[in-house]
Amino acid sequence: MKKNMKKSLLYFFIAFLLTFFSYSNAEFGLGVNLVDDGAFVNMMNHTNRFSNASGYDDLGWPLSDFDLVLMDGRPVAEWNGEIDDPERYRVDYSGIYKCSFKGLADVNAWGTSVELINKIYVAETNTTYFELNVGGYPNDNHGLVFLNFTNTQRTSDSEINTGITNLKVMRPGYELNTTQTFTNEFIALCKAADFACYRFYNVQNIWDGEPVFPEITTWEKRKTPFDASQSEMSQLNGKKDAWCWEYIIELANILEKDIWICLHISCDSNYVANLANMLKNNLHSNIKIYVENSNEVWSEEQATHGPYNQAQAEFYSLSFMENYARRTVELSNWFANVFGKNEINKRIRVILAGQQVWPGRNESHLQYIQSNIGEPNKYIYAISTALYFQSTNAASTDPVEINQGMTAEINDQTNNPENSFYRQNHTNLANEWGLIGGCTSYEGGAHLPSGGGTDNLAAQILAHRTIEMKGVMKLNYLEGWKNIGGGLALVFTLASSYTRYGCWGLTDDVKYPDRNHKMQAARDIIGSYTAIEENEINNELNLIYPNPASDFIEISLKRCPTYSRCRTSEDICIYNSYGEKVLIKNLDLSTQKQRINISNLSSGVYFLKIGNLFERFIVVK
Repeated sequence: MKKNMKKSLLYFFIAFLLTFFSYSNAEFGLGVNLVDDGAFVNMMNHTNRFSNASGYDDLGWPLSDFDLVLMDGRPVAEWNGEIDDPERYRVDYSGIYKCSFKGLADVNAWGTSVELINKIYVAETNTTYFELNVGGYPNDNHGLVFLNFTNTQRTSDSEINTGITNLKVMRPGYELNTTQTFTNEFIALCKAADFACYRFYNVQNIWDGEPVFPEITTWEKRKTPFDASQSEMSQLNGKKDAWCWEYIIELANILEKDIWICLHISCDSNYVANLANMLKNNLHSNIKIYVENSNEVWSEEQATHGPYNQAQAEFYSLSFMENYARRTVELSNWFANVFGKNEINKRIRVILAGQQVWPGRNESHLQYIQSNIGEPNKYIYAISTALYFQSTNAASTDPVEINQGMTAEINDQTNNPENSFYRQNHTNLANEWGLIGGCTSYEGGAHLPSGGGTDNLAAQILAHRTIEMKGVMKLNYLEGWKNIGGGLALVFTLASSYTRYGCWGLTDDVKYPDRNHKMQAARDIIGSYTAIEENEINNELNLIYPNPASDFIEISLKRCPTYSRCRTSEDICIYNSYGEKVLIKNLDLSTQKQRINISNLSSGVYFLKIGNLFERFIVVK
């Protein structure tokens, strides 16, 4: 009896150790979902809003005269005579946009404070050049620009009304002949915190990108850098995806961090093989690849992926959830065919996505794999949930009280097993199945306001701009996830406007990573930014003036929280968005204000650092 009891205790202890170590293997790191806003130098990569053309060619260029909505930067919902944001914040789109296209046309521009200037045609290259002067900031309806192309000819010998090709509209500060794909401001925003991973879901059009089963998505149908736009183009040339893989890889290699990609359920084995080979041959070898089967495939009616998964399940005589599990393992095997089986759960990290409110979804996935394919942890790196929260004080007109309600909501999700969003259900499940990556979080953040409602909208938006929101974010990802054994967690998203449909972004302006306190929270969570004390953040926000600047900046050392610890040996360094040092100056403690001449710096976002004491983004106009 005693011998059997000792044996049982030994087995229990071994099982506990195995459970503990598999649980602790999960790598916590903070990542972020990328966005399209402000990403491309060429504005045409952002728009698919062609109209009034008789048809389009294989790359999506109009085959006749046409209209184009080039940009619409109005705050939501100014087009209805109202603005959601109580601060009425506007992004500045003003400046000179240099433009060109192949062919001839009469071009008209209209909208808000927009003027077309300097239009010429060069016959030798069949190229028309012009510029757009966009002004009006910060007046009403700023950032609204339409173009109209008439009497179009693809060449000088073409008939009238035959369209044009290769239209380029370069953002202010960029030349037409630049080879740069992504803006300096966007790269600087991506690097505003030392993120562990970037998820490309937002820029891949995953939700709306599936055809109708049994149609498949082949490699030949994919988006390329030569298409008219890097947005969804189903009405132009039938391409439902957004960013091309070439640009995803290019950005990933610039950022040098792990990537998280989503794949449409309709992609066939040849598509996945070609993609895997492209990644293997072109992506830097130190970058790990998280692979997710579509996203939030939860019901038979949801978006385009729900019906596709259901039809595919019926084809294989499986249930809806069984097919999702089958397809996820299928992706794992297809990547293994290219990278090698030994890279599964190492460089290739296949994610089995679940649902925060229902951990049983992942449980059923894993049970199916176990019963029909093999041990799940041979194919699956981690399961995944979403660390969203609302507020128990959502109706309060005091933004700080809304923040306090967010804290209460996070604590309840973390500590109350009766809460349907109890987070440890997910981490425990990953632990039980011995998944190397544990449980990850593919998205997360404050889930209010959302859904289009306008009740108490102003206070809910303002709650995202309080200094208290910094503490809420840290609670969500540290005490509410890292400390309970959670793995890689991603914020949703890098940037977004703040509206009735959500305040998802760490900032609400691509050019200003520190518009509010969320990006600082991300740095604190990551642990790479510790110089500024929490109770001195308001001083830090006024540390550099002016910002944005054009000729000089002044650093007010008395506002620096670490002023008493500053040493004369420290250098003031300014880095560009690629991490290159462009200016260095010795810190002079004989004065409380340090003036730095920046007139030689080109327009863009820069990173200022004084030794290891404090850091700040600056914007040069």
